[in-house]
Amino acid sequence: MGFEIDNEYIDENIEEMVATSNRKIGTMTFIKKDTKEFVALGHPTKENKSKEELNKGFCYGIEYEGINKASKDNIGNIVAYLNVDDFKGYIYENNEYGLFGKVEEINADYEEVETGCWYEVRKGKANLLCAIGEEDLKSYDVEIINIDYINKNKNIKIKINDEELIEKAGGVVQGMSGTPLMQNRKAYPAL
Repeated sequence: MGFEIDNEYIDENIEEMVATSNRKIGTMTFIKKDTKEFVALGHPTKENKSKEELNKGFCYGIEYEGINKASKDNIGNIVAYLNVDDFKGYIYENNEYGLFGKVEEINADYEEVETGCWYEVRKGKANLLCAIGEEDLKSYDVEIINIDYINKNKNIKIKINDEELIEKAGGVVQGMSGTPLMQNRKAYPAL
């Protein structure tokens, strides 16, 4: 499920909109059905000029335009635009592990799976779960080739084996941050 994160926020002390913002496209890693709380991105988002982490924000749906495919010389990215008429929810925390928030409603009816801790991930076969463009959530084959259990971010190196994902996107591109990794029937924050 892709969302663009709008980190303009309301300062509760002065009750007005703060002028700093950072709009990013990312992926919700998971949503808890009972509380409607979510985790997204897998890394913090920072204000563009000051590089300060912004702590509150809003989530909106996106209008998908296409993909600039990744290549040897280009990281690639999902091309999409904010749909301000498609309000999704609020961000209440932004830290080194990603964005945490709550959606107003859950529109998808996906199978619930257990979440795992990153240190349970092992080298070998796994899957990425993502919806690229207008399609439904799909599973793509990958191989975990290296794991760094000391670093908290960028600690898993994967090889994309799925020909469909390579054809569509050239591999992993910007905008796929937060895509969950599935291994042994558990979901892990991966990208």
